[in-house]
Amino acid sequence: MKHARHLMGALATKFVLLIFFLASTVSLTSCQTDFQFLTASEPLPTLVPTLEILPNPPTPQLAPTLIIETATPTSTSTAVPPTLTPTNTATPTQTPTASYQLTLDAAQPQGYLSQFRLVAFYGSPTGPGLGILGELPRQQMHQRLLATIAEYEPFSDRPILPTYHLVTTVANPHPPYYYHRVDLELIERWVEEAKALETAVILDIQPGRGNIMAEFERLEHLLYEPHVHFAIDPEFVMNSWQVPLVNVGQLHAAEINEIQARMNDIGAEIRLNRVLILHQFKPSMLPDKTLIEDFPYVEIVIDSDGVGPAAAKIRNYTTYATEPAFEFGGFKLFPTDGDYPVLTPAEVMNLEP
Repeated sequence: MKHARHLMGALATKFVLLIFFLASTVSLTSCQTDFQFLTASEPLPTLVPTLEILPNPPTPQLAPTLIIETATPTSTSTAVPPTLTPTNTATPTQTPTASYQLTLDAAQPQGYLSQFRLVAFYGSPTGPGLGILGELPRQQMHQRLLATIAEYEPFSDRPILPTYHLVTTVANPHPPYYYHRVDLELIERWVEEAKALETAVILDIQPGRGNIMAEFERLEHLLYEPHVHFAIDPEFVMNSWQVPLVNVGQLHAAEINEIQARMNDIGAEIRLNRVLILHQFKPSMLPDKTLIEDFPYVEIVIDSDGVGPAAAKIRNYTTYATEPAFEFGGFKLFPTDGDYPVLTPAEVMNLEP
């Protein structure tokens, strides 16, 4: 099981959104501001207005009302106790130059997050409602991503790769399936252009009441590209009565393991590990972590998600690090949506693990 090695040396921190994987990912997300984000005493779900990128938005728009739950450790914590401001200052290090010119050894699988740290911008390429990826012209967005990476490089012990975290299936409150697909040709174009820029891509699904495997299979061929990885947002995995923007969903180990098995086959074929990101801000989102299996060519990232107070988000992150399935960590920041305070690069890079 993955929990047997959850304190591996190459660990990760996540999005802004900031995603850092220790081999880290940082994502920047920018969405519309809700005053509820500014007044909440606990982090809120990431249920944000995305309807402007969807056909026929409903009226009135549903507003997020659920409050994030702070995770309760189920085992003895070995992580640094959560604090609003990390007690130590991250020390700048010499950062090697990132490159995707990987030499793949047919006799030896290669780790991914042990080689690279990922700093990602989040969003959907179809519009501005879900994040920075759809808010700016591609070239301008990419230059801003590179500028953000420069803020983290002094604290990184491995090359940082710019990363696009693309939401390819977007949950919405419309029956019967409660999701909207981004056009596959548009996704493929982003993947191809990212490759030319030596930029990693994370393909994220919010499947609503749709079939998770069907959404995975639509994108599976892209995971043979060394720079492409996968993410699932349990917040938007709905059962037969749940509705996005009203309920927080859940993702079970059986579904995770089925996808891992397919990704593991791809990793074995290309001899390079694949990364699977699972977002979480509430224990019920991943209810049976002990049943998540360990696949040798898949690196799982548990991403500390949610919008709101930094202390509560750090507390969740350090708790997840003690639980089963934690192999690499992610930390998501929402700099324009109500995170308070928004952690600095030094503070994020000082998280333990």
